[in-house]
Amino acid sequence: MNTVSPIFKDPQLQSLFEGEGFVKVPLLNSQQVDELQKLFDETSKEHAVVKGLHHTTTDTESPELIYKVDARIKEIFLPELDKLLIDYKTLVGSFHIKEPGTGSATGTHQDPTFVDESKYCSANIWVAMHDVDAGNGNLYFVNGSNRAITSLRVTPGYPSYYQSFSNYLTETATQVPLKRGEAVIFSNATIHGATDNLSDKIRLACTLMVCNKPADWILYFQEKNVPNDKIEKYILDLESFVTMPKDGRPVKTAFSEFISYQYPQITKAEFLKRLGKSEKPNENYFKKIMNIFRVKDSV
Repeated sequence: MNTVSPIFKDPQLQSLFEGEGFVKVPLLNSQQVDELQKLFDETSKEHAVVKGLHHTTTDTESPELIYKVDARIKEIFLPELDKLLIDYKTLVGSFHIKEPGTGSATGTHQDPTFVDESKYCSANIWVAMHDVDAGNGNLYFVNGSNRAITSLRVTPGYPSYYQSFSNYLTETATQVPLKRGEAVIFSNATIHGATDNLSDKIRLACTLMVCNKPADWILYFQEKNVPNDKIEKYILDLESFVTMPKDGRPVKTAFSEFISYQYPQITKAEFLKRLGKSEKPNENYFKKIMNIFRVKDSV
């Protein structure tokens, strides 16, 4: 595992984040969640323009809406994150909407590479706007997958090293139910997904992307059938991210350089060996996190 700059103030949380790829923490109180819920209710029609069972504020491709939601999420999140994180900066905040219905599940995946992961880390702060469980779109994570192998994750798609055994990962991942106002903070390199929303209401969450303060926000883009020595590297800021079309390339002014990369492939056995695991699910995560947050019912 590469040695990267820490992002948590608490060494125990940092160790858990590095080892498991995610941590679950209390973050927002009831009033703060109410304020964010009010914002979503006021903008629900603007969010509803996006088709599909899972969509976000950024999917609307409405800069005015994205900036408005981003600013309010940061206003509410940052005072709480300042208590947990050190030397960090943010990119974009967004609502995540999972519509009810079979087929709304999100398959196992990693987020794109957003920083130089040999030096820094990037993470998603995912906050439940109401209780989330297996019935309405539970998040799940493959413990330790953030440290299994260094792999460049480009948009809009790439050959993932775990493609041949992705079904196994779903079966053995750790389910992470959340209470209203709780957050899961996960590395963008961690393999994760979410179950179907089988309720009769939308599953709503707020997210905010963070990374180590010295890092550049990066995005790698590769068109279909373009050779691996012509991967495009872009340096992002909020404006270039907001104006980027879904599954598209950022504006030309954000272009940095072409890079060459060979995507790694490993077997399931090698994957498990790198994590020091057997084929049994990891049952130790919640024991670890409860040792840090024993009783915190304020959210």
